[in-house]
Amino acid sequence: MTKFFRACLLALAGVFVLWLALQLLSQIWGWLLLIAAVAGLIWATIWFIRWRRDRRW
Repeated sequence: MTKFFRACLLALAGVFVLWLALQLLSQIWGWLLLIAAVAGLIWATIWFIRWRRDRRW
C-alpha cells in the first residue's frame, strides 16, 4: 500500500510540474516563435549570399 501511495504522489507531482511548465511556456511562446523566425531569416540570408557568391565563379 505504501508503494502505491508513493507512486500516486509521484504521478501527481509529475502532472503538476508538467502543468507548470506548460503555463510558463505559454507565456513566452510568442517570443520563442519570434526568435526562431529571426534566426531562420538570418540563416536564409547567409545561405543566399553564399549561394550567389559561389555561383559567380
